[in-house]
Amino acid sequence: MLTRLASRVASATVAGDGTWGAGMERAIEHLILGLRWLLLPLYFALLLALLAIYVVVGRELWHLGTEIAAISDIDLVVALCGVLDLVLIANLLVMVAVSSYESYISRIETAGEKPEWLGKLDSGNVKVKVAVSVAMISAIHLLRAFLHDESGDRLAVLAGVHVVFVLSTLAIALVDRTARHADEAQHG
Repeated sequence: MLTRLASRVASATVAGDGTWGAGMERAIEHLILGLRWLLLPLYFALLLALLAIYVVVGRELWHLGTEIAAISDIDLVVALCGVLDLVLIANLLVMVAVSSYESYISRIETAGEKPEWLGKLDSGNVKVKVAVSVAMISAIHLLRAFLHDESGDRLAVLAGVHVVFVLSTLAIALVDRTARHADEAQHG
């Protein structure tokens, strides 16, 4: 595909006055648009990372199953928070990979049922959802540290980091909302 695009650039015509011709402009545009396909392996890498999450969740559940009779309620909550943390990360990976593919490479057309959110996520929505997920993951880490009776200094640092994530999430959501309202006002 890149070879075909490069040949278009090479064979583009230059206007008689020495300026870039329409053919060269079209060839450059085709090349730039074609390069979006370089993102595809990155989206596949995100989806392949799900396999690692499956392994870790399986290991956690196996550990819980073998120790269920002797595990304390706090250790159970901590282990379940770890699983919840991984599930949130898995959701995040899928959401970013699928919505990015649809936004930057090609629309996904399915013959069967299509998830409701598919086609409705733009980069602003994804940023807000990623920020919310990061804040939730931070809250889970803070809860786990609290349940493990971490030192006061460590809890204070984790709480401070969590507050920064929450404030960042609010700021991102506010900027996205303001931009949407401005777009709506501009387009009627």
